Amino acid sequence: MNIYLIKNNIKLMCRSWFNILLFIIMPVVLVFCLSSAFDSLMKKYEETDITAGYRVEGDAVTEDMIEAMCEVAEDNDITLIEYPSGDPEKLIRDNELSGFIIFNDDTYTIYEDKDNKELGKALEYFVNSFYENATAAAMGVEVDPAKVTVEHPDFTPAIDSKDYYGIVEIIYFGWCAIVAGAGIFLNEKKYKIRKRFRVADVSPFQEYLGKFIPIAIVASLGTIIAAVLTVSLLGVHWGNIPLSVAIVVASVLAATAFELMIYNITDNLIATIIISFALVWIMGFFGGSFETYMFSSHPMTLKNISPIYHINRALTEISCMGHSDYMSSAFGYSGLIIVVSSFVSVIAGTIRKKGKV
Repeated sequence: MNIYLIKNNIKLMCRSWFNILLFIIMPVVLVFCLSSAFDSLMKKYEETDITAGYRVEGDAVTEDMIEAMCEVAEDNDITLIEYPSGDPEKLIRDNELSGFIIFNDDTYTIYEDKDNKELGKALEYFVNSFYENATAAAMGVEVDPAKVTVEHPDFTPAIDSKDYYGIVEIIYFGWCAIVAGAGIFLNEKKYKIRKRFRVADVSPFQEYLGKFIPIAIVASLGTIIAAVLTVSLLGVHWGNIPLSVAIVVASVLAATAFELMIYNITDNLIATIIISFALVWIMGFFGGSFETYMFSSHPMTLKNISPIYHINRALTEISCMGHSDYMSSAFGYSGLIIVVSSFVSVIAGTIRKKGKV
């Protein structure tokens, strides 16, 4: 009986092919839009050479000192260009400089580019180091040449907008799995299929599996097809493919069970869609489906409550690092939702069946 129900429900779903097509196409379209809109915001920081202007206003700084400083600066990928006149801030804007140094008799002033403060700080560090070494050398103390030291501590690598949204929007739409099963529910009401189940003595558990399995199969295939489209059209990187597919499928199974639970409680497709989409939107809002979870200011407590956050984070970290500490919580959350939602669905189906006998 279960196999018959599964086959029959898959056929009913395929009659509503437009819903399934939207389920596949819409996330791809959204990935195109969001990855383009947030490309500049999420660009990876790359090593950048520093170009700065300078001017000498006094007699304490000699040409030999300036020449020595320019040589040391060049060794540190810093280019110094002399500008005898002009407003420092205007020169920075007009010439795309990282900063500007004005040397006086016994002091110096550094102007920084407001849009590249990190480079300005590096320039400030270099000039300060050079001055300290020059002063020590004048006093006869042996010093090492000024050097800008760069360290690379452990950190989570950046992920660009294409890969990020190419992953999280697939997951977000995967949580709208109820759309793929709309054909089942519409025909169930239209042809009064549930009454036939009661005559055939189909148990609530069998009836639940007859919906859960076909919706999960079609929604999983649709989600994977959408993911493949993002890979072929946008070059989205999913990292460890088998592991990523397993997380995606677990996520879709959880979404299917969760939304079937709502349907079995409300017994109304419109109410199910409204409630499901509202809850999924909230989970996606805190889970990074719209504003990236790296940049969002939401408390970690709210993020951790959202199963979508754990799934998004696991997949994005697998994409850029090859592993993630959130894999266990992503699978754990999905498994818990599947078990609890399935249990509630069967209980609700049993109560409804007894009430109509």
